[in-house]
Order: sequence, then structure tokens, then C-alpha cells
Amino acid sequence: MSMNNIDFLAVVRSCIPQEAEIVQLQQQGNPAAILYADVDGDGTPEITAMYRFLDNQYLFSIKDYSGNWFPIASAATGGVREVTDFAAAPVSRRQGWDILIGWRQEGISSGSGSELDIIQWTSSGFQRMIPPGTTYDHLEIEDMPTRDGKDGLCELALWVKEQNQAYQVQTYRWDPYRLVPTQDVHPYYFQRVSRYYEDLVRDHPDEPAYRSLLEDAKKKVGGEGSA
Repeated sequence: MSMNNIDFLAVVRSCIPQEAEIVQLQQQGNPAAILYADVDGDGTPEITAMYRFLDNQYLFSIKDYSGNWFPIASAATGGVREVTDFAAAPVSRRQGWDILIGWRQEGISSGSGSELDIIQWTSSGFQRMIPPGTTYDHLEIEDMPTRDGKDGLCELALWVKEQNQAYQVQTYRWDPYRLVPTQDVHPYYFQRVSRYYEDLVRDHPDEPAYRSLLEDAKKKVGGEGSA
């Protein structure tokens, strides 16, 4: 079924309790937490969404069979938490994309502080791939090239705020059962980080922290410390 022919909100609403609410992301425009991606690895996209009902929050995936949508997985996520990010990408495997969720950290003011969750569909239901505790303020997901090119799997860049507009940035990949820091994509990705700090240094020439972080980013572009 073509993506253009699907009324995603209507389909999701038809599959959840009448009193339930589709989760809205804490992003500009507050988009609905709805994905259209192949999470089970059969080559055909499914709808994956989140909704709130009573005092809990639920993640579920539904598949189209001849125009009718049927659930292939559903799980309570435990309590009600604001969601900052909701994405699907090939992080741990190329067939059957992982679901990435950013949960607003409790006690953190709006606009910063998320905890990363990576969830994989399996034949027995959803499975959490990482333990709690991976936090960030900004997340980027991309198949980042090394000197050998792209490999079809996405790396993650986690930006963690230090102060003002200064961030510590680290890139990660799945290898093979957990996220590990990776340096071989630094020459590619830290060009972006360098541009970010070049703008800050130009706008705030008297702020030494931005200049120091720019120098560090340029070293990583040059391959210093890369493997």
C-alpha cells in the first residue's frame, strides 16, 4: 500500500481504545508519534505508534493484510512520560528497523534532557536493546561513512549539553550487542560539529569554551584519534 494512500491518524485511532490519546512528540509542531517503517524485516512497512490510555503508555505495531490492519506487537512502556524523539532506523540490523525513543528525563525542564531507548521487534514481541541510562540533549541518526564508505547501518550522534550552547558530542554504533563509541566516522561527522562551533565563535568571539570545542572538533575531522 502506498504511503500516500494511508490516513495514518485514522488508522491508528481505529486500532486503539476510544478514550486513548495518540502521543504527541515534544518537538516543534508536536507531531504524532507514528512511524511507517519495516520493523519486522519482511520488506513491507508497518505502522508503529504510541498512545496513552488510563495511567499507562503503549507502543504497538500493526500490519496491513489486504486492506485490514492487524497488530503484530504491543507493549506497555511503564507509566506516562513525555516523548522527545520517535524514529525507526537500521541500527542493529539491516532488515527489521529498530525503534528509537527519546524519553523526557523526569525533573528536567522542557527543551532538554532525554533518555534513549532502542527497541526491536521480535516474533515474541518488542525487546529492549539497551539498559536505562543513555542520556542526551540532541540526537542524530545517520548511516555515517567511514573511509570505506557506508555500511547500511546507522550510527548515532549524541549531543550532551554542558552549558549555554556548548555540547559534548559522541558518535556510537551497534557492535555487536550494545552501543559502543566509534571514532572512524569522526572525519565525516565532526565537519558538521565544526560548522556549528564556527558559527558560535563568530557570534560569540569572547567565549573561550566555543573556541576550544571548535579546535577539538577540527582535530577529529583531521582524524586525530581515529581508528
